[in-house]
Amino acid sequence: MKNFVWLIPLLFGLNVILAGCDERSRQPANQATPSPSATPSATKMSDSDLEKAVRAKLESDVALKEAKLNVDANADKNEVTISGTVRSQDIRNKAVDLAKSAHSGLTINDKIDVKPAA
Repeated sequence: MKNFVWLIPLLFGLNVILAGCDERSRQPANQATPSPSATPSATKMSDSDLEKAVRAKLESDVALKEAKLNVDANADKNEVTISGTVRSQDIRNKAVDLAKSAHSGLTINDKIDVKPAA
């Protein structure tokens, strides 16, 4: 029995070492470049990238695509100005809502005029 007393601390030490190795394998590796699935807010957008994202949202709607609204983006301020003319208040509201959905926390400066068809 006395011969096996040293075996208990040895086995305990090995258990701690192996458990530590196991924890490292479960942790994700640090990546130097952002993954393609990263959210836009996690990466810095340029003015043109933000403008393209808003235009894509606006052009997904037929009425807004026909309106040919102007989009001016300022990525540093997380701000977009939309200008032009639409035929109804509903279309104007839809343009603002779609633009807001293009990027989280986006501020929209609405300079859209409403002029019903004659």
